[in-house]
Formats: sequence, structure tokens, C-alpha cells
Amino acid sequence: MLLDMLGQLDPYLIGAVLLAVLALDGSLLIGTVLPGDAAIVVAGTALTGPAEIAVAAVAGVIGCYLGATGGWLIGRRYGSRVRHSRAGKWIGEHRWTRAERMTTGEGGGPALAASFFLPVVNALIPVLAGTLGVPYRRFIRWALVGSTAWVSTYLVLGSLAGEFVRQNEHLMVPVAGCVAILAAGLAVISRRARADRRARVSEPGGSPAPRTVSPPLQ
Repeated sequence: MLLDMLGQLDPYLIGAVLLAVLALDGSLLIGTVLPGDAAIVVAGTALTGPAEIAVAAVAGVIGCYLGATGGWLIGRRYGSRVRHSRAGKWIGEHRWTRAERMTTGEGGGPALAASFFLPVVNALIPVLAGTLGVPYRRFIRWALVGSTAWVSTYLVLGSLAGEFVRQNEHLMVPVAGCVAILAAGLAVISRRARADRRARVSEPGGSPAPRTVSPPLQ
């Protein structure tokens, strides 16, 4: 069984791999293709105790620090060219816009920290923070708060899920089926909601009011 194979891996090896993945997540936008959430949860399924989770959590936070710093420097150096590059257009303007709202919105630092729980968006925010001139010290402080909560929470959830599956292998197929149905239903609802919003905006008089951008992160 795959979980049994993962459980035999050295926690330090798992931590090293997680560090590398999360460093690339925020610096080279790898998180737009392979969301870091999935990597953290999979790593968690291989961990079986507080000590192992702590080792992986420290490694994961270091990876987030490196990724956030690298992304900020890329944004600082290249500005909006990343956003308007071929890769940036592939990511989608709606995702960039959502990440920009999180970076410059009224929520300030707490909103930025919470953004780590938003797949894809969390990979874009470091680059946008550098592009928009958010001071590094303020940015990295909240990035560390958010990444610590994000990595720790998902590692614990992954570990609990892995332990549950190992003890209840006979439930794996029905549980997986329920999860797949739920995911498909949420995807359909999300698509319909987006279509309804686009329809309202396209109607006469339905254009949204100009958005006022708040000052950078306080």
C-alpha cells in the first residue's frame, strides 16, 4: 500500500523534499501547477507522531520563507513583466487580480497571512508583493505567520488522514467515492456562480464600480 511505503520514509527526507517544493512554490510559481497544499497533506500522511510532524513543519516553514523571499525579489526586479508574460497569462488574470486584492486589501497583514490557505493565490502573492512595493520586512513577517499556520495545520490533517486510512482500509473506496462526488459538485456550483457573475456584469448597468486600492500592507 502506498501509505505504508510513505510511512517507511525518513522524516528528515520528507522534510527536505517538502522544503524544496515549498521554496519553488512561491518563488518560481510552481504552486500554480502543483499546489503546495497537496504536497503538505501527502507529506503529512507519512508522519506518525508529534516529533516527526515538528521536523517536517520546521522544514516546510523554511521552504515557505525561501519561496516568499525569492518571489518578492523576482517581483521587485521584474515588476509586472512576470504577470504579463506568457506564463502569467496562462495562470489567468482573474487569479492575479484576486491575489492583488489579498496583497493590498483592507485586511492588511492578517489577510496576507490567511492567503496561504488559498491554493494558487498563495503562490502569486510573493511576486505581487515585490511588484507593488510592499516593504520586505512587513511582508515576510506576515508570510511567516501564515506559512507556519498553513504548514502545521495541513501536516496534522494529513497525518490524521493517513492514520485513519491505515486503520480503516476497507473504507477507502467508499470514502474516496464520496470525496470525488463532493469535489465534482463543488466544481459545478463554482462554475455556475462564475457564469452568473459574468452575466450580471455584462448586463446594461451591471458594470462594477471602480475599485479603490488601499495603501500597501501596513
